Amino acid sequence: MSDEFEAPKWVQDESNPDIAAPSNDVSRKQKIWLTVTLVFALPFCLWAGWFEFGRAQSGNWRAWVYTFEWPFFGAVALYLWRRIMRGDLPKIPRPDLSALAKEADEHEKDVGNSHQ
Repeated sequence: MSDEFEAPKWVQDESNPDIAAPSNDVSRKQKIWLTVTLVFALPFCLWAGWFEFGRAQSGNWRAWVYTFEWPFFGAVALYLWRRIMRGDLPKIPRPDLSALAKEADEHEKDVGNSHQ
């Protein structure tokens, strides 16, 4: 495998059992920053939804989408905040780069043969 791409350490590596899984513990400093961010983001999302509702009421038909989109963003932020605070960090599987490279090479051969 080449060193062309190196995944971050927090990406789960299921292919190598010798590597310990990263800790799911969220530090106190991270919790504070996440909470401060949520304290600003959630009211902003609600305000933006209310603002867009006013625009929609005045005849801007596109604003109806944003009226519901901004509170949805706030709900997603709240969901992720609760999940991270519990230590339930999403696990991102590490891709098998050699298998992907092999698949890409086979695809190139197939495309090359079809153009001849």
